[in-house]
Amino acid sequence: MVFVEIPLSQCHDDFYSTCRKMFSCGNFTNIDFPFWGDIRPSGCGYPRLKLHCERSVTTIEIMKVNYSVLYVDSNSQILKISREDYRDGICSPVNYVSSTLDPTLFDFGPGYQNLTLFYGCAPYPIPHIPGEFTCDLVNGDVVHLELGAHGPPKDCNASVFVPMPKASLVQPEIWISLSKLEETIRDGFEVRWKGDTAGYCNHCKESMGVCGYDLNSNTPTCYHDNDHYTEPSRKLNRRLVVVIGMRITIIYIYIYI
Repeated sequence: MVFVEIPLSQCHDDFYSTCRKMFSCGNFTNIDFPFWGDIRPSGCGYPRLKLHCERSVTTIEIMKVNYSVLYVDSNSQILKISREDYRDGICSPVNYVSSTLDPTLFDFGPGYQNLTLFYGCAPYPIPHIPGEFTCDLVNGDVVHLELGAHGPPKDCNASVFVPMPKASLVQPEIWISLSKLEETIRDGFEVRWKGDTAGYCNHCKESMGVCGYDLNSNTPTCYHDNDHYTEPSRKLNRRLVVVIGMRITIIYIYIYI
């Protein structure tokens, strides 16, 4: 006679209760769906919309670039973000990764245009022309600017492009003042997350539910108070034991853990 023990479904998390908790960090309070992170588990928001809180600064990672979150508007689904690696200036990035978006999740806000920064370039023949800055942290190499999204040319080592307000790019200060350029980059840019998350979530809340994300079906979901059961101090774990012998007997064993 052989006993085969097969685990069945575990008692799942109480998402109705945990997803009612809001993300708060620094100046941000009461951020919920479609975001998760910190005290909000992964079933509370889109997998790629995880917020982090460190030293009262809210950050989000998008396409391998870490951004500070400047503001969130859930109704218009607008997120304003600023590159963390440019917080101390354009000479600070360790990895030269451009600001790109997952097209299935985000769109750039209106009124922005890419600006490419070329690193490790040979100086222009004529010194101090607009669009060239000396980067002291990179052995005195210079940084060249060019409108659009471009890869590095032969005379440069790397390039990074970032979205900039179109209105700022027509101002001469951007091309001649390093402090103005860095200030404008720190001001960040807007992106809009896709999907009618605001409308869906409002319908969910009207039904006394809590908005979340089903990781099995990869779709938004609405948790209600009757979607789960809880034990005050113990979880019930049901296991299927199949007894194989002259005949097959199926036994359900309930074990308190």
